[in-house]
Amino acid sequence: MDNRELLPLCLVLFDEISNNALPHVEVMKWLMAKDKTQQLHWCITYKESYVDVLVRNEEDNFNWLEYYNDHLFFRLFRMQKDTFHKLFKIIIRKDTSGLIKKKYRGGNFPISPEISLLIFLWYIAKEESLQSIAIVFQVAVSSVMKIVNIVLYFLLKMKNDYIFWPQTEEEFQHIRNGFRQYPNTLGALDGCHVKVKVSSDQQDSYCDRHQNYSVNVMAIATAEKIFNYLFVGFPGAAHDSRVFSNSLFVQKIQSYGSRIYFPTDDDHIIGDSAFPIKSWLMVPYRKNQNLTRVQKWHNYRLSSARIAIENVFGLIKGRWRRLLYVNTYSISKAVEIITAACVLHNFCYMVQDAWTEEIINDLWEGDQIMNNNEQEARLGRAKRDHIAHIIFNER
Repeated sequence: MDNRELLPLCLVLFDEISNNALPHVEVMKWLMAKDKTQQLHWCITYKESYVDVLVRNEEDNFNWLEYYNDHLFFRLFRMQKDTFHKLFKIIIRKDTSGLIKKKYRGGNFPISPEISLLIFLWYIAKEESLQSIAIVFQVAVSSVMKIVNIVLYFLLKMKNDYIFWPQTEEEFQHIRNGFRQYPNTLGALDGCHVKVKVSSDQQDSYCDRHQNYSVNVMAIATAEKIFNYLFVGFPGAAHDSRVFSNSLFVQKIQSYGSRIYFPTDDDHIIGDSAFPIKSWLMVPYRKNQNLTRVQKWHNYRLSSARIAIENVFGLIKGRWRRLLYVNTYSISKAVEIITAACVLHNFCYMVQDAWTEEIINDLWEGDQIMNNNEQEARLGRAKRDHIAHIIFNER
C-alpha cells in the first residue's frame, strides 16, 4: 500500500479518534501495524479524553477529490462529491473579484479554490483548532483563517437563495403536504442555544439558564428538514419571549398583518407550549389542564409534526460539529459561522444530500412566553379547537 492509498485511511482514523469513536488501545494497535510505512509522518498529541493523529503527506500535489471514494469523502467532509462540485461552482460563479480563485503572481503558488473549500468544510465539520487543520492540509495557520473568512463571505451571500419563506402557491402547498399530521402547517418553530466564546466583559449577557455562554438561534423548518426562516444572534441570557418578539418574523406580522407570511387564515406555523397561541401560531393545550380526549389527540398530532424542527437542530449540530462550541474571536463571527452552517444544511438537503447523525440539543425551554394580545389569543384558541375536532374525527 503506497502513500496515496494510506492517506485516506489515516484521515478517517483521525476523524474517528477526534469523535471518540475509537478506544486508545485500538489506535495503538493500528499504529503498530503500520510502523514500517516510511511515507507518512505521525504527530500524536495526547489530550484529556482522546488522541489526535495528524497526518502529513510528503507530496504537495495530493489530489483530495481523486483519491477518495464517495464513502470516505462523505465521512470526512460531510457532503457527497456531487454536492461539493455543485457548491464549488456556485462559489466560483459568485467570486467576481478573485477572492478564492487567485491568479499566480510569483512566489508561492496560491491555494487552489478546491482545496480552499475542502479546508472550510473540514473546519466547520469538526471541532479542531486552526493549527490542526493547517497540519492536515500543509498550509499556514493564517491561510486557514483567511480561507474560513472568505468562504463564510460567499455562504452568507447565498443565504437568501437557500433560506427563504415560500412565495408561490405551489411552494406553500408543497410544505402543507409535508405536515400530514397537522393540517395547513407552513413550518415548525423552535429555538436552541449554540455555545460560543465570549470576552469577560460580555459574559453576563451571554450566560444562559444552563450556565453556558451561548447565542440564541430561532428557526422555522419544514417537514423535509429545511429551514424557511432563521434568526441568529440574540445573547443566551435573553428570555425566549424577548428573542421571539424581536425577531423580524414577528415584527413584520405586527406591522403588516399575518398575510405577509400566511396566504390564508387557515395557514399557520406550530410551536411548543412555551410560545403564545395566535391565529397564525398553533401550540399544544397546556398539560396543567384536565385535557379531553380531543385535546390529548390534538397535542399528540401537533407534537408529531413539530418534531421536525428538533430534528433539524440535532442534524445540523451532528453534521457541522463546529456548532457544538464556536470558539472564535468575536460574537459577530460566531453568528456568521452559525448562519453559514444553516445555509450549508439547506443547500445539502435541497440537493438530496441528507445526514442521519443527530446531537441532543439545548432547546428552548422554561416559562411560557406571555401573549400580549388577548384578541389574537382568542382567535388562536378558537382556531385550535376547530382543528382539534377535525383531526380527532379523522382518526
